[in-house]
Amino acid sequence: MAARKPLALSNWKMAMTIAESRAFVARLLEAAGEALEEVEVVLCPPCTALYAVAEAIRGTPLRLGAQDVSVHVDSAHTGEVSAALLADVGCEWVLLGHWEVRRRLGEDDTVVNRKMHRTLEAGLRPLLSVGEARGRQCLVWADLDRQLGAVLAGAAAADVARAAFLYEPEWTIGVERSAPVAHVEAGCQVIRAWLRRAYGEEVAEAARIIYGGSVREDEAPALLQTPDLDGLGASRRGRDPEAWAGIVRLIARTRRNRSQ
Repeated sequence: MAARKPLALSNWKMAMTIAESRAFVARLLEAAGEALEEVEVVLCPPCTALYAVAEAIRGTPLRLGAQDVSVHVDSAHTGEVSAALLADVGCEWVLLGHWEVRRRLGEDDTVVNRKMHRTLEAGLRPLLSVGEARGRQCLVWADLDRQLGAVLAGAAAADVARAAFLYEPEWTIGVERSAPVAHVEAGCQVIRAWLRRAYGEEVAEAARIIYGGSVREDEAPALLQTPDLDGLGASRRGRDPEAWAGIVRLIARTRRNRSQ
């Protein structure tokens, strides 16, 4: 297994005031401790809290991400936020292609691909959400194969190596339990194998794959044994600093044990 640094994504969705965001960062730093040196933790607050979080995490190992980005680069788009503005506020990562955004805005893979290119042009790193759109607890290989080819169209190998992939089947959003471990393992294998075929061994071993989709603390240990999985993403648990710190510590501990 490649020595990829584990990644943990906390997507706050449309929650967390500025005061709550600052308090979260302070509590997470205390609760997670040294694990933050071993795991790259990306926080994706709402746009209203981006600057506050950027200031709060300055000088810490925590990294800032955005939940989405505009496909446009010119300024004549009321209500949207460009990749350049996200870079200016301090973002390093952008979450792209989340199922909730796809549903609400009617976005397809072509739009996600355009957003990926805007992200890269601004010097930011894409965190691409991919997963089968149907077939509850049934891995639809064709969905993943088609989706990866579409969202990564035109991406250079070096950019893909620096990207991360959030494997999140549509049917796992908003439910009480994660997908079965065997299903997650198979999905991550499909993604890694596709990257290997499309970009070669070096890129496939460099890109990180994490799982999101109703992750619970008691399910995390089994999920993290998946060989191709490099971390976890969460929303509800990701807004609880103590619970999230526990998951981050678990990711760090699991990686240390697997490296021995």
